[in-house]
Amino acid sequence: MRRDARDAFYTAVAAVQPHNLIPHWIQRVGDGVLVANDPLPRATGRRVVMAIGKAAPGLAAAWLEHAPGWTTELFVIAPHGATVPPEIEKVSTLLRGGHPYPDAAGEISTRELLGVAHSLGENDVLVVLISGGGSALLAAPKDGLRLDDIRATTDLLLKSGAPINEINTVRRQLLAAAGGGLGRDASPAQVWTLVLSDVLGDALQDIASGPTVPSPSTAADGLAVLDRRGLRPSVPPAVIEFLESAADRSPDTGEWAAANSTHVIGNNRTAVNAAALELGSCGYEVEPAAESLVGEASDCGRDIAVAARQWEFPLAHAVVYGGETTVTVRGSGRGGRNQELALAAAIEIEDMQNIVVLAAGTDGIDGLSENAGAIVDPTTTLRLRQLGLDPQAMLANNDSGTAFEAAGDAVHTGPTGTNVCDLTLVLTAPTRNELKG
Repeated sequence: MRRDARDAFYTAVAAVQPHNLIPHWIQRVGDGVLVANDPLPRATGRRVVMAIGKAAPGLAAAWLEHAPGWTTELFVIAPHGATVPPEIEKVSTLLRGGHPYPDAAGEISTRELLGVAHSLGENDVLVVLISGGGSALLAAPKDGLRLDDIRATTDLLLKSGAPINEINTVRRQLLAAAGGGLGRDASPAQVWTLVLSDVLGDALQDIASGPTVPSPSTAADGLAVLDRRGLRPSVPPAVIEFLESAADRSPDTGEWAAANSTHVIGNNRTAVNAAALELGSCGYEVEPAAESLVGEASDCGRDIAVAARQWEFPLAHAVVYGGETTVTVRGSGRGGRNQELALAAAIEIEDMQNIVVLAAGTDGIDGLSENAGAIVDPTTTLRLRQLGLDPQAMLANNDSGTAFEAAGDAVHTGPTGTNVCDLTLVLTAPTRNELKG
């Protein structure tokens, strides 16, 4: 079951790779390009492509392969260390930035993208290929704010356990390229956007903080998030002053985006379905969960394990969850939301039989650890205790990464070049007594 769970996870990650998604969405026809069967606007001027996020190098490579000869300028902004194909390095302006925390390189890179967008005219077309991680990479703050203000606010929001929609409600107000900033600067050029979604529900304004779509929220909404999380006293004063000064402004009407087009080419459900198909081919009765896993990671881990206790199936059974949990950091350990979920599940299943739980991020990065997640079974906590480690204490200290590296249960892929949130797989098989009965 451990092998089957790993294979299903790897299959899901492969399904949301740009080179497997882009061919279904774009096609070169004559001297034009079809996107979702609609022709890109004819451009008598510049034809610019910007790829942004963790999947940016792969998105750029797939675009060039399937729309050969269309692009006149290519810009790629990716996290430090992300692998970039040599052919992309040769033909693109390659930019870098920090993730999950924004840095000075990201600010410089964003200023360059905004400058290019601002230089476009009505005879030009801009194609933007967006993937998760864009909010951190597009680090340039709006006038009146500094990068340190953005970093401190991001850190507080992440540690508070705020979900991505709340985090981006704040960031859209603070970042120059977010909340439609890149798209507004490109107007009157038409902007077409392809999105590899790392946000449950595919809310366009939350994916990379919506650089090419109008923001439906305001500075007042951003302040409300900070108040709800109890962060107003801790956030840099410049951020509070900036938000308060803009709190009475209405949402962007989005008139500049009237002729633009946006398509989601892959998402968490794409990965869930791929994992389910793989497990089905291995003989499991598979149930893709209808609801996404959200909320505190440790609570979700316990809940899915408790639910599995009630299963009574005559054959091997699997449930595939998609989602993105959160962690309220109270300890000083090292880990991430998927490992935290897996450790809570491991504690709950330690007296069960024939059950495996895998929780991992499709981007291959879980929190600040080097692991994608973890795979656990009823022996996991026993092995930890044999090493002199207390699973409950490690969970309380947010130290799941250390636990799984010690137990040998970490899932390590390295950066995968894609990002569509997380997967959690629960696999069970009947016990021998049940099989005899």
